[in-house]
Amino acid sequence: MKIILDAGHGYNTAGKRTVDGKMREWEFNNATAKYAAEYLNDYKDVEIKFVQDTTGKTDVSLTTRTNIANSWKADVYVSIHANASGNGKWDDANGIETFTYTSKSKEAVALANKVQAALIKATGRKNRGVKTADFHVLRETNMTAILIESGFMSNKEEAELLQITEYRKKVAKAIVEGIADQYNLKRKAVQTFTEKTAIPSIVYEAHIQGTGWQGKKKNGETAGTTGKSLRLEAVTVKLENTEAKLEMQGHVQGIGWTTVRTNGEVIGTIGEGLRLEAIKLKVPGLNVQYRVHVEKDGWTSWKKNGKMAGTTGQKKQIEAIQIKLS
Repeated sequence: MKIILDAGHGYNTAGKRTVDGKMREWEFNNATAKYAAEYLNDYKDVEIKFVQDTTGKTDVSLTTRTNIANSWKADVYVSIHANASGNGKWDDANGIETFTYTSKSKEAVALANKVQAALIKATGRKNRGVKTADFHVLRETNMTAILIESGFMSNKEEAELLQITEYRKKVAKAIVEGIADQYNLKRKAVQTFTEKTAIPSIVYEAHIQGTGWQGKKKNGETAGTTGKSLRLEAVTVKLENTEAKLEMQGHVQGIGWTTVRTNGEVIGTIGEGLRLEAIKLKVPGLNVQYRVHVEKDGWTSWKKNGKMAGTTGQKKQIEAIQIKLS
């Protein structure tokens, strides 16, 4: 099976970047296409060709891209993009969508549905569905073709995700899973691609009343104490084996919410005798869950995505915390 991987645009294509200019769309498209090629190499009887300039120096014309695909007699054309909306400002549009040509060929729609489903399952982003469009790469190709919009550069949260290696790999792997499902691709007996990145983990430590720093805990272990009425005064949280960005806040007695802290920074106070009352934790691109043990109340339910764990305005101390990646 011959598969075209098309990373949309070029590095210098005008306007194709995040609102803050931190990422060019081509950077996401090209990296994700390369990861997809690596994952596809795990399957038998698959040939892969790029139609973009992988250096990014040239924005290869759409006509050239489709001519290459047609001359090569490809079976499938997959165009990878990042989306944008509005007038160059941040907005709320978000999610992933996959396009086929307006003729809605049965095979293209089936492939698009499988890729779209795999993408939503892998990333947890909003499902914007499978749609049709009169895009050149869908109209002028002689093979089954789909175009994927993998998140919005005009949405702050998704703009961050699009820059993270883990998210790019999730998107790439989901695309390949959808293709493999549609065409019943078989894995090679010995896989040629081995994931080089270690599994992400989360490490945290609690500063306890009368004890000080307790020692590092990780992946759901309890930091702090229960049944001893000892307050947590501070917490540090650190991600390992990932480029994802951690954002955390703590609600401190008499102070209120701290500013946003990042990887390894201290949330709370040391040596001031102040209780930590609540926390919020968020890691775009990773599913982080956390809960705290509150004075008299016990363990809260598991929280995620920046939701508050603990209490405010009730003068209750956090006594322990658990954090895990799932």
